[in-house]
Amino acid sequence: MVFETGGKRLFVPLATAPFEWFRSGGKRWELRRYGRQYTERTVVPGREVELRRGYQRQGDALWGTVAQTVKANSILEFFDRVPYELVIPIAKDRSEATQIAVSILGIVEDEDIELFGFSVEFK
Repeated sequence: MVFETGGKRLFVPLATAPFEWFRSGGKRWELRRYGRQYTERTVVPGREVELRRGYQRQGDALWGTVAQTVKANSILEFFDRVPYELVIPIAKDRSEATQIAVSILGIVEDEDIELFGFSVEFK
């Protein structure tokens, strides 16, 4: 499969907490604002993905493949389509997951804003 990006891996820098959630197996989905490298043209099932803690720590990389993608027009719509536990595994309920996600993304809970998520299958 040839991707618009020339077949290169999708690089996803993460803060320490989300990286550890992926590493522990609790987090299966990454959620980003829609645009630039996070669109259905660049994040497609089958594409190799490198999840890394920040930009510098090459030894802390997790490698996998994009399995599924979801585009939504708000955080509430996204969590209607993807279980919050797979995005924010430390959340006690959907409300707490929403608050954590809006804080990370820098958005307002009831704001209409395009979001893009993808699930990762690990090697």
